[in-house]
Amino acid sequence: MPSRSSRSSLRTRRRVAVVGAGVSGLTAALRLDLLGHDVEVIEAADTLGGRFGLDKLGDRPVMTGGKNIGRQYHTFRWFTSELGSAAYESFGYNASRIKDGEVLTLDSERRSQTLKNIRRMGSTRDFARMAAMAARIRADRRNRFLGSRYFSGVSRKHDHAPLSAFFGPEMTDMLVRPMVIRNNGAEPDEVYPGTFGTNLSMLMDHYDQLTGGIQPVLDAFAKRVTVRLNTAVEGLRTRDGRITGLRVAEAGGEAEDLDYDGVVLATPAYATAEIVRSARPRLARRLGDVNYFPSTVVLVEYDRDVFTHEVRALAMDDGPCSNAGSYGQEERHIVRYTYSGREGRLTDRGPETIDRLTTETEERLVRHLGAPRAERVALLVKHWPAAYCGYLPYHAEFLAEVREDVAGVAGLELAGDYIQGVSIEACARTGRAAAGRLATHLGTPELTA
Repeated sequence: MPSRSSRSSLRTRRRVAVVGAGVSGLTAALRLDLLGHDVEVIEAADTLGGRFGLDKLGDRPVMTGGKNIGRQYHTFRWFTSELGSAAYESFGYNASRIKDGEVLTLDSERRSQTLKNIRRMGSTRDFARMAAMAARIRADRRNRFLGSRYFSGVSRKHDHAPLSAFFGPEMTDMLVRPMVIRNNGAEPDEVYPGTFGTNLSMLMDHYDQLTGGIQPVLDAFAKRVTVRLNTAVEGLRTRDGRITGLRVAEAGGEAEDLDYDGVVLATPAYATAEIVRSARPRLARRLGDVNYFPSTVVLVEYDRDVFTHEVRALAMDDGPCSNAGSYGQEERHIVRYTYSGREGRLTDRGPETIDRLTTETEERLVRHLGAPRAERVALLVKHWPAAYCGYLPYHAEFLAEVREDVAGVAGLELAGDYIQGVSIEACARTGRAAAGRLATHLGTPELTA
């Protein structure tokens, strides 16, 4: 006969589904596993990792999505450490703009020069306004994420107009636009002041990259947690206001009902909306309001370095390519071209168009930076129809509405890029937090790890 402690363990152990295998879902699943539950990750794609964008450039494994890990990314670093990958190498923060023919570089390793260059990118008033926000972020790390008390106040006061009306035109064009294009895939007239802390905080960090990339982390995860790939979730199953399971279809087959005691939906807002639509139509409508924007990434390997150590990326606004940057601090012969923003939302992504656009951007690098004319060795194209979350005006109010509606379904929790922000750390935080709330509901004691 099982001991009393064993019987207690069996009573508190629950079967839990985490939908989505991006950063949010992986972090939620790992924490629930550590808390002792039977966890199953359900992913519609055929690989783990979501918008890490795992692929190959020639024979080389690469990440076409997010891969830079800030020194302030404590939750994500906890996640990789738990899975045995704690080795990072410095990448820094390095981005340049052209002003009056001069290259102005923002570099996390050259703070004083970076501040001087930022001062040259806008008026004294705009610099002071941005400095005041930065001071708030340094004083309270919660201001790095959506829905903080300070930026909720900014939202109430200023979100009647977009970010392009908050800063002057020079600061908007020179600094704000590259930031929101890079992080949200949006133009300054498509995002709002109340969410700007998520962008500014990323400028204030120093970045590393996993020495072995994300694949070893994903491999370790898959050995620990059960994963269902190529499986679409069609809806929630509920009874008497609580979760009882999910309706899923594997590899395009017929849908089946699976029983779960709790569910974390760690999917983008638009995907979450479809899953909850039949059970929570009002929540689905609100989630459907969140803005997402597309992106196309072209990775090219050359026969020589294109960038230098001092200048490793260039933000541009004179064509569809919004940014060109080196793949790694010491891998400056591999260039990542990002097509995002209004002009970069490519509808024609055929080989001829990609070749023409890449050639045009190569010429800009030669003209602006004196980059060498290099020969292409390999090329890879990756397109995301909804790569970036652009949030909403008055986003804090939206989050409060979502929390209230989700609270009406016991055993349901949400995580994702629309809750705390698009950064890898913000997504990891939402996953860990959702797992903690669900564990409390299921009767598992909170851990401090």
